[in-house]
Amino acid sequence: MSRIRSLIAAALLVASATTLQAHSHDEARYQRAVDRTLRYQGGKVSIDTSFGPVSVHEGNSGEVEIHATVRASSEELLKAIKVDISGSANGISIKTDYPEHIHNASFSVEYDVAVPINAPVSVKNRFGSTDVSGTHGGVEALNRQGSISVHDVSGPQKLDNAFGSIDASDVRGDLIVRNANGSVNVENAHGAVDIGARFGSVNVQDIGKALIIKNANGSVEVRGVRSSVNIENSFATVSVTDVGGSLTVNAQNAKIIAKDIRGPADITTTFAPVEVDGIAGQAKISGSNGNVTANDIRGALIVDTRFGLVKASDIKGSVDVDNQNGGVTLKDVRGAARVSTSFGSVFLKEIYGAIDVENQNGTIGVSQSAPCHDIRLKTSFASIKVELPAGGYNVNARTSFGSVNTDIPMTNVRNTGETLTGTIGNGGCKVELVNTNGNIGIERE
Repeated sequence: MSRIRSLIAAALLVASATTLQAHSHDEARYQRAVDRTLRYQGGKVSIDTSFGPVSVHEGNSGEVEIHATVRASSEELLKAIKVDISGSANGISIKTDYPEHIHNASFSVEYDVAVPINAPVSVKNRFGSTDVSGTHGGVEALNRQGSISVHDVSGPQKLDNAFGSIDASDVRGDLIVRNANGSVNVENAHGAVDIGARFGSVNVQDIGKALIIKNANGSVEVRGVRSSVNIENSFATVSVTDVGGSLTVNAQNAKIIAKDIRGPADITTTFAPVEVDGIAGQAKISGSNGNVTANDIRGALIVDTRFGLVKASDIKGSVDVDNQNGGVTLKDVRGAARVSTSFGSVFLKEIYGAIDVENQNGTIGVSQSAPCHDIRLKTSFASIKVELPAGGYNVNARTSFGSVNTDIPMTNVRNTGETLTGTIGNGGCKVELVNTNGNIGIERE
């Protein structure tokens, strides 16, 4: 309950600040300009302010130019608002000081600061936006109740915000982003990117190195990362496309979409579907209460899920599926296929390796495309049908409360109606079919 009260109080505070700024230009009948130019001797250019926008950009190489506009609804308040500026060899400090008690008034301080291109920049701002561009010394921005925008910058960047968006583009250096209750947008970052957020969407594209995202209650969309990607999220969709390295996603109640991953993928989610297409290495998928769809996997496919359907095609390696209360459909698998499920049908077509299926209360239909590989199928309260290519097989099929039938010629046949053993061709591969309360059929592919 205390968390809910805190969120409501913060929302009211934001609404109050927004109203103040929206009317500040109309109500602030008094204003003055503060203009200073200081020689830059090194160190960090620091700005500490609130209730107004801050813009920082490239200026002359040896100077820091400060242009501040102070606005207030009374002349007395205008004089009471101070802009303190000081400089030394350790850096330049710019700070706004407001009176302790302000009632029934509107006011703001707006900054435009030009800095040498290699000067590090630090900005602390509340109830106002922060914009930094064209600097190469690195940026630290701590903002509240306003947006942060950083573009065309070099060096390490650290951006921290709440109740406002963060936008970063054309960043030549590592980037750390933290945000709450606001969106994050990052584009064309040449270094590593680390994003932590909640209650806001995260959109990232064109990243040069590794990407880490930890989000909650907001969608994540990633496009174009040259290295590995690691994502955590909950209660919103994760969509990832065009990754040059490995992909790891750990989510809850979140749909996962992954395409064109040029490395292995390890994906976990709950109560939502998973869709993967174009994974260059192994794909490992864990989930529950959601369907799994996989296509064009160039390594092995491993699926562990519950209460959902599994559908996979064009798998260059083996497939291993553990499911409960859901059907499984596999097509064009170049390696072996192993499936365990219950209360759902299993259909395997164009399987080029060994097949092992264990089912309960579900039909099994299997078509093997390349001899000679072992086949083992088991189910209950449903039928089994297997299609075999030309080759040699030793068949052992049995059921209860059903029949066993074949249209393939066999030798050494023993057939009791519910049991069939025999040899196809010269024998060799094992075909073991076990059923309860269901028929078994053996046919030529």
